[in-house]
Amino acid sequence: MSRKMKQIMLAVILMVMMCAVSPARKVSAEVLNSPQQIVWGQSYSGELEDAQNTYEYTFTMKKSGTFSLAIATEEIGKTHTGLNYIKVSDMYDNEIYTASVSEGNGSYKAELLAGDYKLSLCAGFYTGCKFTFTASYKASGETRSEAWLSQNDEKTMAFTYKAGTTYKGQFAFNETTDIYKMKMTKNQYMNIQINSKIKEMNVVIENTNGDIHYIQTGVTPGTRKYTFFLPKGTYYITMTKGWPYSVDPNYAGMYTFKTTFTDVPKTTVSKVKNLSSGKLKVTWKCKSKATGYQIQIATDKKFKKNKKVYDAPFKNYNNCTFWDLKKGKTYYVRVRSYVKAGSREKKCYSAWSKYKTVKIKK
Repeated sequence: MSRKMKQIMLAVILMVMMCAVSPARKVSAEVLNSPQQIVWGQSYSGELEDAQNTYEYTFTMKKSGTFSLAIATEEIGKTHTGLNYIKVSDMYDNEIYTASVSEGNGSYKAELLAGDYKLSLCAGFYTGCKFTFTASYKASGETRSEAWLSQNDEKTMAFTYKAGTTYKGQFAFNETTDIYKMKMTKNQYMNIQINSKIKEMNVVIENTNGDIHYIQTGVTPGTRKYTFFLPKGTYYITMTKGWPYSVDPNYAGMYTFKTTFTDVPKTTVSKVKNLSSGKLKVTWKCKSKATGYQIQIATDKKFKKNKKVYDAPFKNYNNCTFWDLKKGKTYYVRVRSYVKAGSREKKCYSAWSKYKTVKIKK
């Protein structure tokens, strides 16, 4: 036998010996059928009787909505009849929803974003059954459907919201946050009405400059109304699920919100009176939503000549007095309210009131 042939035979013998001593690869679960795509409304059936056995199916949600599963089980002589669990996961095997299935009929629902998913059915130890299920799907009707690979959960992905419109959203099991971007063209109060079936939500409203920031926690089911003052600018409206961020169906579902707007409250001059020694007293009407008031007087209608300004920094303060005015002169008087907003307490003014006049006779 040649030297080369001996080397080949030795190599073959070594390979056989290595295979004989190498441990067999362990498999955690045996998939009893190659994953097949679910057709909505079609029935599927099978039999499970081992904790290592799994049936797998795939399905596609073209739009965000509700995945529903109606399943029936039948006894096959095991200690326990039923499934250890049914599980919905995304295509990266991230678990989204899971539930155990006992003997008899049952129905299960999962709020999901648009995307591709996998359904797994598995028996437990000493458990088994025959099963039959039918799956269905209903779109949520979101104003803009979200996909699990493309969510509006970051400011760079925020959906544009047009101020004054009604928007419909959904919190699915596989999301926690919705962010909307909105422009305010002038200083106004924003009244937001939220209608929700979700156990708890939180709302954060902040501008891109970072100096306006409001937080409203504990938004419970039903119709809830809140008011925030927003100076002109661009804002993010962030909706989040309340704790826990879980597959608890009470923390998933639909919500709608709409906004209306109210200007900074305009006030009026109630009375102007010439007091003694060149004094002028001005009285105005208070406004509940105002932070303070600015009062101007001048000797001309355009408020350019001999102008004086007084700032009343309290919303319930309704009068002030000007001193050292010129005898014989007629003064024009006007007032406007303002609201302080943000960490810098920026003053946002209303329109001016109609002016009133008074002649300094004393």
